[in-house]
Amino acid sequence: MTTMPAARIVATLLALTALGARADERLWYNEIDTYTTTRDSIVVTGPGAAFDQEVADDFEATGLVRRVVAYGHDCFNCAGAFSTGVRVRVYAKHADGSPGDERYGFRLDADDPRFVHDLNHTGHEETIDVTFPQPFQADGAYFISVQLEYAAPAYWPIWSSHHTAPLGSPVYLRDNTAGGAWVPHSDALGPSHFDFAFALYGTPPGPPAPTLVAGCGEWNVEPLPLPDGATAVTVHAVRAFDDGESWLVGGYDNGVIGMQQTFSLAYHRSATDAAWRIVPTPSPEACSPNPSCAKVWFNAIDGIASDDVWAAGWKDGQSDDFYFGGQLFIAHWDGHAWTEVAAPRTHSGTGAEVAGIKVVAADDVWFVGSWIAGGQWPALALHWNGSSLELADTPFPLPGTPGWSLAAIDGRPGDLWAVGAGSDGDMSTSPYVLHGDGSSWELAASVPMPGQQIEFNAVLALASDDVFAGGSWFTGGVGYGPLIVHWDGAQWAIATQAGGGGPMVRIASGVLALGNPSVFDDGTQWLPQPGLDGFDAYAWADLQATGACHALGAAIVDIAGVRRSVSVELKPRIFTGGFD
Repeated sequence: MTTMPAARIVATLLALTALGARADERLWYNEIDTYTTTRDSIVVTGPGAAFDQEVADDFEATGLVRRVVAYGHDCFNCAGAFSTGVRVRVYAKHADGSPGDERYGFRLDADDPRFVHDLNHTGHEETIDVTFPQPFQADGAYFISVQLEYAAPAYWPIWSSHHTAPLGSPVYLRDNTAGGAWVPHSDALGPSHFDFAFALYGTPPGPPAPTLVAGCGEWNVEPLPLPDGATAVTVHAVRAFDDGESWLVGGYDNGVIGMQQTFSLAYHRSATDAAWRIVPTPSPEACSPNPSCAKVWFNAIDGIASDDVWAAGWKDGQSDDFYFGGQLFIAHWDGHAWTEVAAPRTHSGTGAEVAGIKVVAADDVWFVGSWIAGGQWPALALHWNGSSLELADTPFPLPGTPGWSLAAIDGRPGDLWAVGAGSDGDMSTSPYVLHGDGSSWELAASVPMPGQQIEFNAVLALASDDVFAGGSWFTGGVGYGPLIVHWDGAQWAIATQAGGGGPMVRIASGVLALGNPSVFDDGTQWLPQPGLDGFDAYAWADLQATGACHALGAAIVDIAGVRRSVSVELKPRIFTGGFD
């Protein structure tokens, strides 16, 4: 498989980061509903194969439109075709709801950095992200069309949106080769009562959206280099040290669907070199003849010093009775190299994984996650005593049915907290909170249940009577929502359901909880916080406070339908007169 040059991918990330610096906002969004697709919206320019079919949909916006993201459909099981360019047009909207005169239009070549597409260079176009050469001033209702250009016959329909209930007008279509007029889109099932899926970004009228985080700083995003052959990158965890050494760990995929492998990945930044660089990590065991079974990645990292660091996660391997699947993957950095550390293997099943690490001392390290033993599924609590790894018992909530896991751990010597979720045998998910004294674990007091199901994936233990757990709740017919609960030394109480649920840090004399939206507790109330600009979709991976208004983290971002990761830093906002 041919891969996109790393330099071009980095240039693309830098371009999107620059967009984020302009703080463009989403002005219109037709979300994918996956019910169906439009007809192909393409131009074929090759000799004897001329074809020009244009699909358009309406939108309403006020402000400067700078980007369009169109959610195309990929024929992954067919031969790919490399596009030669993209055409975008904006039309007026007639009173009868049909497209009118062209108001704005442009074409970009396939290698133009403003045309972000097919990042893995497979010839399978799907989502595309196009920046306008000049912004379009919108002040009402319009139609927009997006066409991919090819030198030979190809396939690129666009996913439907708002199936059976379009916003405004449904999709329109015209055959430019035949010089036809705009007509309502239809297919073999008849008239199409839907929109197509796309998003518009730009600058709305009025003051810009706030960018101040935790009352003191702003997010700064940096692209990360790609491993050779990588098709997708996921960073899960971060660890920074006082001496300026920092790590980001996760994994990366290569290959195509059905032949995909996942490998562990570690980025390092030194005190004397501001660039993130990939450091070799232990490779998975060979597992031919099926090349897709090589899977290993890191979920967590922690360390007592920059030359004594632990990272852990998942690897495919065999149980001690020859079942094949998830096993613990643990590695140690001694200041020179990463070395895999032999970990216990499951029995009577697979699916073990490390999700969180807490290093209390060089000879006191806890790994938490998922475990399988004798057909039961207790949560994993694995301890490093300075010379060996030992499994610790974790309790089952009443009535004792197995099926529990831990997602995060925090605390201090003799006062550890670990959180996660599990099931008592039915299909619902229940919260799971443990407290440890450094040698054993017990169930913590029950937490409030604002939904039918709750799971926790983050914990911040500031003191024995000041602990936050973050996650989500779910209720049938209502959906999901964020949740943060607080332990005051006597009981758990709901802190907020306004946002957060992801990683949490103590910063700027408050608590910052990442999520959608992120929220900040200033001591009196939880306030919504700015997110990351310039990305069509993203998810927070991890965050670590490194100063009064400094933090280092990572996010998993979607760029033209491809998974990448970026480093994210919170830095103080600086004005010409000094610090804010």
